[in-house]
Amino acid sequence: MRHYELVFVLKPTLSDEELNARVEAIQNLIKDNQGEIYNVEKWGRKTLAYPIQKFNSGYYYLINYKTDNNKLPGILEYNLRINEDVIRFLNMKIHVPKASTEENKEVA
Repeated sequence: MRHYELVFVLKPTLSDEELNARVEAIQNLIKDNQGEIYNVEKWGRKTLAYPIQKFNSGYYYLINYKTDNNKLPGILEYNLRINEDVIRFLNMKIHVPKASTEENKEVA
């Protein structure tokens, strides 16, 4: 099972309903392609380090997911790239330390 971390920035002009719809669509895309989401964080509106598409701020989100489907990251990146409301994203494979996964199993 591979673990991934997805950070993306949405346009600051979106309403709360539109933001929730975009995040839910991304989550559904992950779930529909055999992905399992185990953490979602809304970091809120933050100022960008430099203007992107003439925007000086954006709404940041973090999604941690795991999957056995090695095509999911490519599918996800393609869909984020063509989505006009996503102004920047970073999807990367992360290493989960074995000690922390073993501790989680013992606690559960």
